[in-house]
Amino acid sequence: MNDKLNKLTIDDTEYVTEVPEHSVKPYEGMPDPSEIRAFIPGTIVDIMVSEGEKIEPGKVLLLLDAMKMHNEICTEVKGSIAKIHVSPGEAVQKDQLLVSIVIRK
Repeated sequence: MNDKLNKLTIDDTEYVTEVPEHSVKPYEGMPDPSEIRAFIPGTIVDIMVSEGEKIEPGKVLLLLDAMKMHNEICTEVKGSIAKIHVSPGEAVQKDQLLVSIVIRK
């Protein structure tokens, strides 16, 4: 492991700390607005759209139950639903693809 040693001084006392290389997540860029992904692990409760349906920003696409809370998953783009990758009752993982959108202007 390539840990980095850093010195930290507090009230004239010097402390040596280790910062593991893996503790810093690299910047991955902006998420793709045409791919709606789960922001947290959970269970799909309901799907409010169908494939081919036209959508506007703010449209609720589905309900995701996570930590005993129902979370409305919305879109921020105008377009149409290309594919729904999940079904009600399905358990999903963080970052799992839920819905694909064809973006229109």
